[in-house]
Amino acid sequence: MQKKPLPDSVVRRAAAISADAIICVDHRRLVTFFNHGAEAIFGWTEAEVIGQPLDMLIPSQFHAAHDKHMVAFAKAKETARLMGQRREVFGVRKDGTQFPAEAAIARVELGGNNAFSVVLRDVTERLRFIQENAELVDDLRAAVAARDDMLSIVSHDLRNPVNAVKMLASAILRTGEAEALPADVGDHAAVMLQAARQMDALIQDLLDVSKLESGRMAVDPQPVQIGELIDAASRILEPMADAMDVALSVSIPASVPLVDVDADRIVQVLSNLISNGIKYSAEGGKVHISAASDEDVVRISVEDAGVGIPESELPRVFDRFWQSKRTNRSGAGLGLTIARGLVRAHGGRMWIESAVGTGTSVHFTVPRAAPTRRR
Repeated sequence: MQKKPLPDSVVRRAAAISADAIICVDHRRLVTFFNHGAEAIFGWTEAEVIGQPLDMLIPSQFHAAHDKHMVAFAKAKETARLMGQRREVFGVRKDGTQFPAEAAIARVELGGNNAFSVVLRDVTERLRFIQENAELVDDLRAAVAARDDMLSIVSHDLRNPVNAVKMLASAILRTGEAEALPADVGDHAAVMLQAARQMDALIQDLLDVSKLESGRMAVDPQPVQIGELIDAASRILEPMADAMDVALSVSIPASVPLVDVDADRIVQVLSNLISNGIKYSAEGGKVHISAASDEDVVRISVEDAGVGIPESELPRVFDRFWQSKRTNRSGAGLGLTIARGLVRAHGGRMWIESAVGTGTSVHFTVPRAAPTRRR
């Protein structure tokens, strides 16, 4: 069924109420149509513009260039140029202010002469928004750079006294092993050493977060058995698990392939997850670590039967400095942020499944190592 063209009256009415400026000129470039959108943009009324030269809507410094473009377009094979196909143009309002615009132009032949119609859109607000966004991005980058510089300086300045405290506390404890010291001196030195180590770990966490957020965290992937890394992390945390009466268990099928990871960084990830599992498990609880092959990645899971995380809090668990209200708020709240960042640096992903009272499962993936070719 052949579609009937819309009556001219309908087309003209639609053009008249368009928010964009729609302007028609004849072969002499005198305005023959000026819609409501054009009135709003330029500030002239239709009666003031009809029959006037198009140049009244164009800044004077662009008149010569515009004349050349019109002459060239009149002779061109193409009969239309869409928005985005032309360079940015400028208009001038009744009050003399100039503004940037996008325009589409079409040419039709009427009575043996060319006539032109232009659809023009004022992009002042859009360009202002782009400029403001660009300035905001620059400000944010400057703020991040300033923060990184501050962290670097503060961390360096803090580490010197922290290392001094660690060395002195260790020296006191070693002296206590060789000769008798008052009991409270040894106890105080042990507390000093533990506090200094915690401060050192916090400084390193802050530096790691800064590197991850700025994209400066480098990893050195090498083929390795994931079981070796799980065993290394488990051995580190065995004293903590024993002290809290939490059992650690591991299950890794023999079919799990080598992974391509930075061993030290993945041990760091596993240590954080296992530590959390122990921390939030009840006395006599269990933390289970497993690994399984999943297409081109290996999936590692750390599961506990501890207090769990409310569903409403799950979207925030990877936020910097965030800690659940249900916990004792020990630490700085950076562990999961760093762990996920390190996994992402390997091209993997991390996610959490949890429910209050039933425990938490943290899963992450790392890439499989490429199979070695036999000669």
